Amino acid sequence: MSKHARSAAVLPVDGVEQATAEERTFPAVNPADGEVLWQVPDAGLADMDAAAAAARRAFMETTWSTDTALRADAIRRLQAALADRSDDLALLAATETGVPVALRADHLDAPIAQLRVRHPDQQAGVAVVLTPATSPFAVAIAEIGRMLVAGGTVVLKPAPEAASAALELGRIALDILPRGVLNVVTTRDVDAAIALALDPRVDEVSFTGSSVTGERVLVAAGRAGKVVRVDVGGQVPLQLTDDDDLASLVSAAALAVAANAGQGCRLPSTVVVPEHRYDEALAAAVAAMEQVAVGDPADDSTLCGPVRSRVGRDRVLRYLALARAEGGEAVLGGQPLDRAGWWVAPTVIGGLTTNSRLVREELLGPVLMVVPDK
Repeated sequence: MSKHARSAAVLPVDGVEQATAEERTFPAVNPADGEVLWQVPDAGLADMDAAAAAARRAFMETTWSTDTALRADAIRRLQAALADRSDDLALLAATETGVPVALRADHLDAPIAQLRVRHPDQQAGVAVVLTPATSPFAVAIAEIGRMLVAGGTVVLKPAPEAASAALELGRIALDILPRGVLNVVTTRDVDAAIALALDPRVDEVSFTGSSVTGERVLVAAGRAGKVVRVDVGGQVPLQLTDDDDLASLVSAAALAVAANAGQGCRLPSTVVVPEHRYDEALAAAVAAMEQVAVGDPADDSTLCGPVRSRVGRDRVLRYLALARAEGGEAVLGGQPLDRAGWWVAPTVIGGLTTNSRLVREELLGPVLMVVPDK
């Protein structure tokens, strides 16, 4: 990892590790067993102010935004450092958020490889980047790269469950990027995070996460005159016809929603099939899900690890209860696994209609709905 040791109440802000104003912390918890891993900083309003000030100062008072050669060299070195430490980063994501190391190609390696990609429409400025726990490195690295390549500076605020991953990115950058270009703040305080997004020194807000929080960010930051980019995901139902290779496509959908315990955006969590092929599709889904390797996310053979948090696990279980209330049936799975941590068995649900809430909403769990097209 970075040469900067993990410390419970310090944040990588303004080029150094700064103690939080109130020295509050909260526990990072391993979702695979529910055990506390370590403490991470719980930043408050004063810490948000310091991070915004550092990012604004680096943008306005240094040559970062105008010196393309400086930026190119620094971002190239940051990319190399992340690649060098990628094995440790993949293990950290597995430990803190349950993302299996077997999925590192999409969740870590590809974002690092694309760090220096230029987005022609991206304007330089001070950006707040709010990232989810479902893929702690992918969104953060992609958004950091987008901003830095354009000449902007960043304050990264991750979901609490992914605090350690973001802090490690910040620590690695301390030895490479100029002061204030990348600042990381971690907190459980939603109001402090909103205050950061509304800070007058911030030009842009990038949010990836739940639709409820995304709507709050969109309205508040939009009213404050910020450039706002919101990605709230949502499932993408797969509509199949008689001409499709049903067994192959249903199996692929099952594996897609089982990977990382279904915690991803735009997954094919619902497969809608011709009514006369419904039983065939259900059988294909069950056969695929039965083969899913569930286990330690640090094991290279694991496809489906734990749900990222107790709250996330309980949310999935509420949806499974809703499926039964709507007339659905768990043909496979449908229950938490009997082990420590926050696990849900890979599940196939039948008996629902296209009007079901499970078809219209995002579950964020290893659950596939097979629905007849009536």
